[in-house]
Amino acid sequence: MQKMIITAAVNGAVPTKENTPHVPITPDEVIQDTVQCWEAGAAVVHIHARSEDQGQSHDPEYFRQCLEGIRERCDIIVQFSTGARIPVPRETRIQSVDLRPDMMSVNCGCSNFPQGPFINSLEDIEYWLKRVSEYDVKPELECFDLSHVYAAIEMHEKGLVEDPPLFNLIFGAKGALPFTPENFAHMHSCVPEGVLINVIGVGRHQLPVTVMSTVLGNNVRVGLEDNIFYSYGVLATNRQLVERAVRIAHECQREIATPAEARKILCIKNS
Repeated sequence: MQKMIITAAVNGAVPTKENTPHVPITPDEVIQDTVQCWEAGAAVVHIHARSEDQGQSHDPEYFRQCLEGIRERCDIIVQFSTGARIPVPRETRIQSVDLRPDMMSVNCGCSNFPQGPFINSLEDIEYWLKRVSEYDVKPELECFDLSHVYAAIEMHEKGLVEDPPLFNLIFGAKGALPFTPENFAHMHSCVPEGVLINVIGVGRHQLPVTVMSTVLGNNVRVGLEDNIFYSYGVLATNRQLVERAVRIAHECQREIATPAEARKILCIKNS
């Protein structure tokens, strides 16, 4: 099997220090956690900008500090989020592409999250993909539901996504596709040949989804954005979640991709 790429989603837009003291909020905290995840075996870090009050942000200065600090200390692949749990102009959501990170996430459809509707129109998706292409930034196509998979396929067929496309299949987010083995198998089966697959399990689903994805030869994402617990009632750190994914991979006789190897697998140009 191809070596497994582990992504660490270190902070997200939702978890706060009140939920867990381990979630990094400031750029310095994000940099520190990222380096720890890299040491543990993560090849990619997925970052959200956060405001001083721990809310959602798309501040380019926040992203700049994270990017520069991380690149000074390690060679991990840096991926910025374009997600927005509250309405934000599409231009604002993609503005940090000017910093030329290695990757950016691009959401491929709408969902009804507890915080409100998560709107990603087809017009906006095309706009974001054109913007990342201008800077040779690798898009990760976020799929919270089966319709999102088909939207991602359409974007690839239109030539808006270069080969190999990377689909990120998400299971268990409230207001999106629930996790069941049957849902996992069906969504997975709808991804065309030649597409790289990354998989997320939200909350208590992170562990079984990681195991299933590892066995099937896919890549995985773990971290406090998606799940703040290591086990029932026991808070996790980002490093612990990466270390567990590495152990699972080794038990399944999967090798872990280094950042350099992941760049080649993903065909990242911004190196």
